[in-house]
Amino acid sequence: MAGATAADLRAWLRLQAAFTDDETATADLLLGLALGVIEEEAGQPLESSTDTVVLDGPTEDSTPYRTAVRSPRLVLPRWPVTAVHTVTEDGEELVHGRDADYTWSASGIITRRGACWPSGDQVVEVVHTAGFLVLPTGLKRIQLRLAAAGWSNPEGLASESLGDHSRSFAAELLGMELTKADVRVIGAYRART
Repeated sequence: MAGATAADLRAWLRLQAAFTDDETATADLLLGLALGVIEEEAGQPLESSTDTVVLDGPTEDSTPYRTAVRSPRLVLPRWPVTAVHTVTEDGEELVHGRDADYTWSASGIITRRGACWPSGDQVVEVVHTAGFLVLPTGLKRIQLRLAAAGWSNPEGLASESLGDHSRSFAAELLGMELTKADVRVIGAYRART
């Protein structure tokens, strides 16, 4: 995925000299860890990949006066969806299209055309591609800030003194911790299920 790179981190830190091989490896590690923090908060991997998922159909309602709840929509666990390759219902491969069996949206909703999905466990299998090829700018900014915190303060110190020189670090910069503002930004990319 085109998230932040070691060169981006060097520019963020305003370091003039090019990174050595060891510094590049450290930067790549910190950027990967920072992306992991973001993905944990989002509840989904953000990098584009093709996955096979087996979904349960809409749940049956067990009240005595209602029949099973039926729905023409299923929600995929990851988004944004960039491709749906196959949809199989109870072992039968469906055809994509408005005048066919199903349609899909980038938000991860698969709509059954002219019918409802069957109720039951593991009745629909979907092979789809979801995630980002390029990390959105707001998430890249958070990734760089988190990685910079690890770079600038690898020991997680609250303050440091050497002779008459001392430095204090803001609580949110002590490590790879998300701020409330970060959590709000990441909230727009949360898993939909």
